[in-house]
Amino acid sequence: MSTKTTPDERFLCKLYETAMNSGDPHTLIDYRGIAKALGQKETAVTNILKHLAQANFIKKADETMIYLTERGCNFVLDHQAGQK
Repeated sequence: MSTKTTPDERFLCKLYETAMNSGDPHTLIDYRGIAKALGQKETAVTNILKHLAQANFIKKADETMIYLTERGCNFVLDHQAGQK
């Protein structure tokens, strides 16, 4: 069964993947690289970041640097398990 993912979910999964490439799911990541990799426009990314922060999936460290919270990591892991 194929399930559609939202732009927020795709962003969160890509953030997790990028963070895990550095060896730490909570590492600081420049969100602009994630947005570019997903082909997201700046206004869309602003909204995605707002939604993810409100849901406590990410935290902003400064203007462009974000990191996954424990809740965000758990969401991605649960999401990936549901995809299999």
